[in-house]
Amino acid sequence: MQPLLNIRNVTKRFVRNLPVVEDLCFEVYAGEIFALLGPSGCGKTTTLRLIAGFERADAGEIYVDGQCFEGSKTHLPPEARDIGIVFQEYALFPHLNVLQNVAFGLRKLSAKLRDERVATVLDMVGMTAFKYRKPHQLSGGQQQRVALARSIAPNPKLILLDEPFSNLDAGLRHSTREEIRTLLKDAGMSAVFITHDREEALCFADRLAVMHGGRIEQIGTPETVYRRPETPFVADFLGATNLIDGEAEGNCAETLLGKCQILPSAHGPVLLSVRPEHLVMVPSDTAGQNNGIGEIVTREFKGHDLTYRVKVGAESYVVQTDYCCPLQVGAQVALQAVEPAVVVKQNVPLP
Repeated sequence: MQPLLNIRNVTKRFVRNLPVVEDLCFEVYAGEIFALLGPSGCGKTTTLRLIAGFERADAGEIYVDGQCFEGSKTHLPPEARDIGIVFQEYALFPHLNVLQNVAFGLRKLSAKLRDERVATVLDMVGMTAFKYRKPHQLSGGQQQRVALARSIAPNPKLILLDEPFSNLDAGLRHSTREEIRTLLKDAGMSAVFITHDREEALCFADRLAVMHGGRIEQIGTPETVYRRPETPFVADFLGATNLIDGEAEGNCAETLLGKCQILPSAHGPVLLSVRPEHLVMVPSDTAGQNNGIGEIVTREFKGHDLTYRVKVGAESYVVQTDYCCPLQVGAQVALQAVEPAVVVKQNVPLP
């Protein structure tokens, strides 16, 4: 399948010739929602600005629908790229009402076609009843829908979303996220959005790229990247994890917790990632000899689940259970992995 957006070996430098993004490569397909996920300063916003045309790449190429937008001899200005963008601050015109904000990018259309398109898009985002209100008369979620409507109205090939939910409170963020995803999917729009919120990326994106230090460390579906991280950074950034040293031999590894299954197979010293929900605690008197015995040192009740910290030797491990686990602080338990541990680094020297 031909990608709609193709980023090929893109590099951008700013200060002292140091790369902000380096040798960036990824593709986005028609109708796909693609997330760039990473901490502040990893190059997410610069990447978005390069796609939009606000910055010029020092190396590499950017293609949209087969057309070169960025290259060694090419730099299409933002207004020629047919790309919509929703800014983090929404950037609505405060002196214009909703209808006028959405119509702003449709000035080349006749009045009749412009009115028809605005009506269609406002209905799509559920803002028809608010079309005469000014931005300050709208909630944060409503402002965001107007900003999205303004970006969708010209029917661009691609929508860019700059941390679109960061200004919303927790309750509104969840509902708005669901609404916007449904809108994009119903409209068949392709989108690239940036975020530092891993939950947001996991539930909103079809695929995601984890960025670190200006580079992409892993690309895949949310489930794949979460369950099969390829580096220690990806394992840790996508959620709580236990990083465990081990000595691998094929599909098994010896660790402080005993022998466990691993993926992929390896030989020699390895660093393993085990998610807290993939560990179970069993009474120490029923554990086999190969299991490290530990003591529960903390227990956090979170309503729908419990988080434990178990100390085994000099190391401590996080374990996630359901809400009704009866084990208390001080209990002696053995930890067992119920899923294969994931190799995130090989040939690490053991301490």
